[in-house]
Amino acid sequence: MLHAHIAAHAPARPQAEPAPLTPAAYLKLRRTAAGLTIAQVAEIIAPLQADRSEATAFVGLVEADGVIALRETTLDLLQSAYSFDPDVYRQLSAEPAERHPRICRGCGCSTYDPCVRDGQCCAWASDSCCTTCADAVIAGRGTRA
Repeated sequence: MLHAHIAAHAPARPQAEPAPLTPAAYLKLRRTAAGLTIAQVAEIIAPLQADRSEATAFVGLVEADGVIALRETTLDLLQSAYSFDPDVYRQLSAEPAERHPRICRGCGCSTYDPCVRDGQCCAWASDSCCTTCADAVIAGRGTRA
């Protein structure tokens, strides 16, 4: 029996644009890329045990879709735990989707805040995936998200 590669005969489908990334999803991607759980971030931003449950609720809240951090102190506090670009966050919060920066859907890096591996900045493997995350998928480790 002959086996034909069906995809070779099928018309190419246009690649769908990913949905606009929310500010909350961006923060979650960056936290996850840093290898941190919500509880670990809470421990960093609230070193006193008495404040941890409030800090845990706070981190969960800023990662909830529809929530936008309005105070600079909120972004500063989160940046004390993990790296993200506050300007990218503000752009996602305030600008229409066509003005959003290109952001990797695996780790949340952007042109302005790229991954650095072995001293080299990542590049774009596709419209929504950096080379670091694409390499992880090829190596069978999935994305970093």
